[in-house]
Amino acid sequence: MNQDIISYYRKLREDEGLRAAYANCESVEQVMQTAVEQGTTLGFSFSKEEAMEIGYDIQVLHDLAANDDELSDFELELISAGSPVSCNNDGD
Repeated sequence: MNQDIISYYRKLREDEGLRAAYANCESVEQVMQTAVEQGTTLGFSFSKEEAMEIGYDIQVLHDLAANDDELSDFELELISAGSPVSCNNDGD
């Protein structure tokens, strides 16, 4: 697995401003494209395909990036079943 994805995800979990970049995402593909674009801006290198591969199992990514903490609201939103991907972090 690309270590840059894990490093980027660690940053994403801690940076509310970075998560705001996902506010208008309406699909998994848009989330992954945003991840690649934001990751590149921050100096991380991974493809959309690599992001999609790990993105389908957010729990694995969480386990690799977290220090035994709970899933964040952002992570729970990504894995919630039956609802469209919405990356707003406005406390709703």
